Amino acid sequence: MFEDETPVAWQAVPAHAPVVGADGSEIGIAESVLGDEEQDIFHGIVLRRSPDGEKVELPARRIKKMTSRRVITDLGTGDVGSLPPYLAR
Repeated sequence: MFEDETPVAWQAVPAHAPVVGADGSEIGIAESVLGDEEQDIFHGIVLRRSPDGEKVELPARRIKKMTSRRVITDLGTGDVGSLPPYLAR
């Protein structure tokens, strides 16, 4: 699934890219990227979760691929609800 899409660096993920779960269904929208550009360290993304619209933190370890079209995760349907709320720093 999505094998034909070219991976991009974390800094190149488009704003408001769809985020999909392991089964390919959309779980939300990428609001912003969390990382340290100076040290090139990627921490994750701020996900606006579907359908409740809550902003949650999606850790980098759960992201399998980022393309110019979407973010692909290993999350199952039940995992999305357990993501921690995003607390702006």
